[in-house]
Amino acid sequence: MNKKSQMHTMETIVVLFVFFILLIMGFIFYVRVAQSNIGTEQEEARQLKAIEIAQRAMFLPEIQCSEENIISNNCIDYLKLVAASEIIKQNELYYYDKLGFSNITITQIYPNPKNWTLYDKSLEEYQDKIITNIPISIFDPREKKNSFGVMKVEYFRTKE
Repeated sequence: MNKKSQMHTMETIVVLFVFFILLIMGFIFYVRVAQSNIGTEQEEARQLKAIEIAQRAMFLPEIQCSEENIISNNCIDYLKLVAASEIIKQNELYYYDKLGFSNITITQIYPNPKNWTLYDKSLEEYQDKIITNIPISIFDPREKKNSFGVMKVEYFRTKE
C-alpha cells in the first residue's frame, strides 16, 4: 500500500509540474502578444501625430490661397509663403505648440525649381523621423499663375 501511495503522490506532482509548465508557456505567449500589440499601437500613434502635423501645416491660414474669403484646397499663396517664413521665425514659440519638432519645406518643382523652409525645429538626436510629402499648387497672385510643388513635412520623435 505504501508504494501505491508514493506512486499516486508522484503522479500528482508530475501532473502539477506539467500543468504549471503549460501555464507559464501560456503566460509567456500572452505577454509577447501584448507587447507586440503595444508596439503596433505606438507606431500607429506616431503615424497619426505625423499626419496631424502635416495637416496643420497644410491648413495654416498664413499660407493658404484664398479669393474673396474662399479657401482653395491644396493651394499655397506664393506671396503669403514668402512673408510667412519670416513671421514663423519671429513667433517660434507659438508655432512650436502647433507643429512641434518638425521641419516643413516647400519645393516648387515646375516651372522653375525653388525651395522655401517654412518651419525648422529639427532635432539632431531623434529616435525616428516620419516624412510626409503633400502635392500642392503654388499660386502667384501677381501673375495669376499656378506652379506645381510639394510640401515635405518631417516629424521628429525625441529619444525617451
